Formats: sequence, C-alpha cells, structure tokens
Amino acid sequence: MIKLKGQYARLSDAVLKKSAFSENRDRTLTYLNLLDCDRMLYNFRMTFGTENKCEPLGGWEEPKGLLRGHSTGHFLSALALAYSATGEAVYKEKMDYMVSELRKMQLMCKGKASDFVCKGDADHPEEELWSTNPSEWGEGFLSAYSPDQFALLEKFTKYNKIWAPYYTLHKIVAGLIDCYTRGGNEEALDCAKGIALWIADRLAPLTDEHRTQMWSMYIAGEFGGMNESLTALYNITGEEGYLTTAKMFDNKNIFPGLSKGEDTIKNLHANQHIPQILGAIEEYMATEDDFYYNIGKNFFDIVTEHHMYAIGGVGQAEKFMNPDELALNIKEATNCETCAAYNLLKTARMLYGLNPDEVKYMDYYERAMINQILASQTPFVTEDVHNGVTYMLPIGPGAEKEYTDDYNSFTCCHGTGMENHVKYTDASFFIKDDNTLIVNQYIPAAYNGDVKVDIDTSFPFGGGKITVTGDCDMTILFRIPVWTKNPFNLPENGRYALLNHKAGATDVIEVNFNYEVRFEKTPDKLDGKTIGAVMYGPFVMVCENSYTSYLTIGKDLTPVEGEVALTGYGLKFVPMYKMHNKPYHTYFIIEE
Repeated sequence: MIKLKGQYARLSDAVLKKSAFSENRDRTLTYLNLLDCDRMLYNFRMTFGTENKCEPLGGWEEPKGLLRGHSTGHFLSALALAYSATGEAVYKEKMDYMVSELRKMQLMCKGKASDFVCKGDADHPEEELWSTNPSEWGEGFLSAYSPDQFALLEKFTKYNKIWAPYYTLHKIVAGLIDCYTRGGNEEALDCAKGIALWIADRLAPLTDEHRTQMWSMYIAGEFGGMNESLTALYNITGEEGYLTTAKMFDNKNIFPGLSKGEDTIKNLHANQHIPQILGAIEEYMATEDDFYYNIGKNFFDIVTEHHMYAIGGVGQAEKFMNPDELALNIKEATNCETCAAYNLLKTARMLYGLNPDEVKYMDYYERAMINQILASQTPFVTEDVHNGVTYMLPIGPGAEKEYTDDYNSFTCCHGTGMENHVKYTDASFFIKDDNTLIVNQYIPAAYNGDVKVDIDTSFPFGGGKITVTGDCDMTILFRIPVWTKNPFNLPENGRYALLNHKAGATDVIEVNFNYEVRFEKTPDKLDGKTIGAVMYGPFVMVCENSYTSYLTIGKDLTPVEGEVALTGYGLKFVPMYKMHNKPYHTYFIIEE
C-alpha cells in the first residue's frame, strides 16, 4: 500500500486565528449548532416508517425529492470536521446521535440486496410503486428512500425520473467515514461497512458492461466518489472485498484515456466526474498501480491548464466545455459550481500528499480557497440565513451571487458549504518526516506540533511575521507563492524558503508579500478581443457594476493606499471574497 509522503496536521493542531477565514468558520459553526438533527433525519424516518415529530426540509431535501438524504451525509462530515477542529462536545454529541439513529434504521433492513426487485421500470418509475418494507431491502441498506431508485438505475432509467442514487449513498458513506476517522465514532465505521456490503451484493450480478453503461448516464449514473470511500474502507480495514467493490465504479469511458494524458472529460458534467478522480488516487494508494496515479495527475493538469477560470473554478452550467474555450463559455451566473471547487481542492490535497515537491498543487489550493471558497459564503446573517453559500460563483459581467438559507434551499453546494468553512487549515501544514515541516498556506493560523509555528499575517494585506519555537531541531520549508518573489529573506530550496530551526531557539521571520497587478487572460478570444481577469497578488479582483456587457480596461490600475484595492477607469476593484449583494464584473476586455 502506498502512503502519503508525510501527513497533514490535524485540524486540532492547525488553529485558525482571527481573519476573514475565522469569521466564515464561526458562521458555519453557529449554523451547525442551530441545525436540528431530527429534521436532518426526517426523510430517513419517513422512509423507514418511524415516528417524525418535526418539520421536513426544503430544496433538494423536500420529502418527495429524489436526492433526499445527501445533505445528511454532508452534515455528518461537517460535524466530524467541526469536532476535530474545535474539540467542542456539542459537535460530538450531535454526530454521535446522528450515527446512532441512522444505525438503528439500518439494522431494520433484512434479506439480500441482490434479491430486491422493484415494481416500476424506466417508463413507470413512480414512487407510488416503491417498496415500503425494510425487511426486503437487503441487510446493510441505509438511505432516505427505498432501493427502488438503485433498481431503476439498473434498468437505465434517465434523470430526472431518478436522481443519482449512488451519489446520495456516497455522501452518507463519506459522512460516516469522516465520523470514524475525524470524529472517532466506531459505530460509524460499522454503519459504513454495512452499506458497502449491500453495494457489493447489489452490483456483483451485473456485468462490467452493464455497470459501465450505468455510470455513463448523465446525472442518473452519478456516483460521487463511491470508489474513493470504498477504497478508503479497504485501506482502513485491509478487507479485499471493499477494494473489489470500489473497482466496480471505475469509469471505463474516461479512465483509460486520462491515464494516457487524453482529455476525456471535455463536455462532461464536471462534478459528476471530479470525485471519481479522488477514487482513482485512493485506488493508487491501495494498489500501487500507476494507471490510477496517472489518472489523477493528468486530470489535474488538464483541468488547471485548459479548463480553469481565474478563481480556481471550472465549468459552465455544471459541465466542462471544450479545452481552452473559456471566454466563449463565460455566462452571467452559470459558471464555477462551488461543489466542483470543493472536490478539486481535495484532489490537489491528495496529489500533494503523494508529491510534496510539486508546489503547483498548493498554488492551486491557495487560489481556489481564497477566490472561490472564501468568497462563497455571505457575511450577512439574518434570521433564516446563518451559513448562506453559493451554488454557482458567478464570473459573468453584471452577475450577482445568490445564497442558500438555513432549511429551505438545500442543494449539493449547500451540503459541501457545511464542510468548506470549518477546514480552512486542512492543507496549511504538512509534516514530511520527523525533521521536516512544510508551511504551505499563509492564512493567519498557528501550528502546535513538535514545533510551534505562529502565522501572524495581516490578511488580506501582504505583511506580517511568522514565529517558530520548539525544543527540537526541525527543517521548516515555506512555500514561495507563484505570484511573488521570496518574501521571507531566507535561503531558497526550489520553490521553498528554508529555515533550519534549532532546539530552544525563537525564530522570527518577517514576511513581506509583494502584490503586483497582472492580467490572467483566457487562452481564447471573444469576437477577436482579449478577455482576462485582474489579479493582485493571490486575489482575483472584481468591480461593482451592473452592466451586462464586458467593460474594457488596460494597465492603468492604481493600488489604493491602506486597502487591498485598485482603482482605474472610473472603477474600484476589490478581492472577490469581499463582493456581496451587488452585481460585479470578474472578466474584462483587456486593451492590448
């Protein structure tokens, strides 16, 4: 089994300090405190015929919604992350309650998964025909609807007659695994293993060709990162059956080409396929098969070099388009699904763990974390909006962000939005070995390990200091961001600055990030005109303007004293994360 070339600092050892990041985190923590566990269990209890004494959820979680239950999986993950980051008992209590209640329902299921037969078919998939008897659903089953959607997928029933049953199930499995690995809940592992055994029995009778056709179906066949979670169970338990089942989800339409560096993702649903890549990387770690590693590596390069917008997001109307056709596909409000950035960050984090010398993965992590994830939550709290997050993060001229509310607008991105803001330091510190610590992100935070690293930067400004203390010798490597020269006044070791910390010493490193204005241009032109985004240090800069055609700008942009802002052409430009409740422009016609 391949292991990461080191380990990331636990969230409990990588503590956020006060900044825009901690403000987002605190809003999410408030929301996780507020969310009613029983409401998050409503659809499960309705399906299993147990008593409900609360109101149902809205959005994609409404009681007849075909994707119901997926947000409960994200809620599990978010609680585990919140407990890991804060150590506060309230998150563990809620997590333990959720797992216990789900496990009770799972244990109601009897029989063999492969024996279950649905009464409906592709022409008649109506829920009125679905089973209501858990004793025939198969041991280990757990979902907020009966197995009928899974059986209908096997009959190639299309979206939107069904809606991604394995995707929904993956969110539940992933949440349970997080509760085990991040939250220490042993029952969650039993619950996840039960689901995995149900999947294995359900899929085993199907041929490879049948499964491949299922996974090729637009959205209906979306399975999230099921291959990742099943392989993770193998890596946790060593039981081969989980890996065998994981490989049943290998996407034979895109994996072979990606392994050879071919762009097999163009014109496909973006977030239907990004989590599958996470699964391929996990499978590489389990099997040491370079086929899987090359899938992950090549996918990342293809996406970031040919499909990525300046904020680190991808896609238009949830789809990858043709490579290098970015300007052609900028629309007012339908680019850059937040879930896609969430999963691309996971991809970068996993690949960096295997290649800590490849700084490009952490360059991407910084870009997307600051310009999409930090920008995806509104700071304006109301009675029913405590963790308002974006679905799409618009980049079209005159677009405006839209946010979810607490209970009535559950979407996939509302689910990942419960996780995003409680794990900002998840990739900040990487312990390469007993003698080397790598500092990769410069958001205000403190690492409390064998040495202590205090990052006291004045985010979003480019100055501050980093203090290192500790009673052991340690090599500290500081990533030099791609957008600046060495800001640390330390010797360079490739793309890192090098500090040799000695036991008992206190090292104070002055940090001076030099922000310069640059344009990040799309590879294609629009009606013969150059289109680009304004970058200032790590920030994508946007300007308030409701005009729905492109504005034209040039090089004459001037920094504003005392602010992270630019002015020029009668406009004021601020970082994307500061723009809320106003129409704005992200891309411009650039004067050549």
